[in-house]
Amino acid sequence: MTMSIETLPPVLLTYMLAGLVKGAMGFGLPIVAIALLPMFVPVDTALALNAIVVIATNVNQIVQGGQYRDGLSVAWPLVLGMALAIPPTAILAAGLSADTLLLIVGVSVLIFIAISLVNPALSVPQVWRRPAGLGFGLLGGIVGALTSAPAAALAPYMIALHLPRPVYITALGYLLTGFGVIVALSYASVDILHASHVLPALASVPIAIAGMWIGDRWARRLANETFRRAVLALLAVLAIALIRRSLG
Repeated sequence: MTMSIETLPPVLLTYMLAGLVKGAMGFGLPIVAIALLPMFVPVDTALALNAIVVIATNVNQIVQGGQYRDGLSVAWPLVLGMALAIPPTAILAAGLSADTLLLIVGVSVLIFIAISLVNPALSVPQVWRRPAGLGFGLLGGIVGALTSAPAAALAPYMIALHLPRPVYITALGYLLTGFGVIVALSYASVDILHASHVLPALASVPIAIAGMWIGDRWARRLANETFRRAVLALLAVLAIALIRRSLG
């Protein structure tokens, strides 16, 4: 669906806020964006925009982390699982009604919030990392193709690895860049992502990156836990609003 010019300012503002959250917390851009965007644009347009913006805003994270080999070792089983799961799930997503997609997005956001609040003390033994990564990648691909935000499925696994921060940042960069490329191609193949989405998405990228820069600076001055809980509270309100809207 073609975006109207009137919807561009709220879309750009959404990515500024989502970038600010990512800059301050190190994650959260796709989940914040997909929680907000359906307030302004159809949910399939929100999925398409997110798929493109996720790619551009995570390539730099690979360089930022700098642990190329270790990060890739962590990420590749997850990316492989997503590559297997995303294309067929995108076909399913293309056939779902807008209300069903809104419901799935809202529930996914609530699951992400629950995981973030509980912060489970899990651990994955080294010998199980590749098969577990493949399994979580499959799950992340399914959730990600339906919502453009795979964090609800991938967060427990990434937390359980207890990675050093540079490796974690690099692996997450690989993971989300790979996810973005696969889901964008899959959305294009099933007519969710159109050429008309490219320019608004590209216009959103520098706005999101500016938000990330501001968020990073803010995080050095603010109480991080207070900010995190405020973001999760906002996401909860948005998720409930999406669910209520989907149920009519």
